[in-house]
Amino acid sequence: MTGLIDSDACIDSVLVWSHRASRRSTWAMVEVVAGGVRGVGELSDGAALDTLLAAARSMRSEVVGRPLTQARTVLRRRLRGLRAAGTEPDAFLWSTVLGGYESALADVVARLEGRALSTSLGLGEPAPVRLYANLNRRFGADGADTIVAEAIRAAGNGFTAVKVAPFLDSHSSGLSGSRLIDAGLSLVGRVRDAIPREVDLMVDCHYLVPPQLLHDVVRELAPLGLYWIEDLVRVGDRSAMDLAAAGGVALAAGEHIWSPEIAAAACADGALRYWLVDPKHAGGPAGVARIAEAIGDAQLTFHNPSGPVGTAHAAHLAGLARRTTWLEYAWGEVDRAALLEPAEVVVDGVLKPSGPGIGGRTRTGRSNS
Repeated sequence: MTGLIDSDACIDSVLVWSHRASRRSTWAMVEVVAGGVRGVGELSDGAALDTLLAAARSMRSEVVGRPLTQARTVLRRRLRGLRAAGTEPDAFLWSTVLGGYESALADVVARLEGRALSTSLGLGEPAPVRLYANLNRRFGADGADTIVAEAIRAAGNGFTAVKVAPFLDSHSSGLSGSRLIDAGLSLVGRVRDAIPREVDLMVDCHYLVPPQLLHDVVRELAPLGLYWIEDLVRVGDRSAMDLAAAGGVALAAGEHIWSPEIAAAACADGALRYWLVDPKHAGGPAGVARIAEAIGDAQLTFHNPSGPVGTAHAAHLAGLARRTTWLEYAWGEVDRAALLEPAEVVVDGVLKPSGPGIGGRTRTGRSNS
């Protein structure tokens, strides 16, 4: 990747705000203005909202009034230090704040250059990227019938892959053990039967499968030909990863991990087939590049149950994948069309990124600023 900062324009202001998009989605943003040009990054889901916004706002004094190059150096040093010194939740928080700021700064620089973000980063012209429809973000608590119906609707809108979270809401409703597993497996089977065979199905387990039932779950899911099973077992649990992989399922994980060393160790023996990098949690574009280099033969794919700002940034980073990749898309959140001007363009399950910068500019939703 080329250097992100090519201008000595001073940072005039930083705005941190959020927008409640659905009962499960609140998009958190950081906007940086330099040389009269505004860039935006997303830092959603890094912590409880008030904690996240306060942490992001605490960094404004580190950058406002500084030239872009200097501000980025100071901010990186400060946030990487906080990340390294913190407990696991604090490290995740500061890595996400870093990801939001780094993304916003990259957007500013690309706009100052008059280039698309991917081009500014040395990744070439922005190219269309295929999306998979995450049904859980908007419809997860609405019951199995709704999930099945939305899977059919997403496929009918041209999406060639959908993802369900079969255990999350049953767990939240109090189910556990074999009752939780039976309900989740039933949902997966219903969705698989409802959508065309050429539409891929991903399953996100959210680490809710009890260890004693892991073998049973793998045995039931393997014949369904799932594209991947996400967060079935912890990446550090080598014996569980090997058991699942040996059972014939493709494992995916990585969304909350920013450490290249952890990523490399998790992917070392091939049990983990897909690495779900999330640019905001990984610390921004440079963090994604380090992860991409660390994961060896695993396929890089982009985790992003977030708003259109995070989606646009991930789409511009898709060139870091060695092969055609997937980008997660929060299906059904109606506010997506109103957040960016121009709005994101999704046709037949494919996002077409543009420029300058990430293409669109934020135009609504500045609450909690």
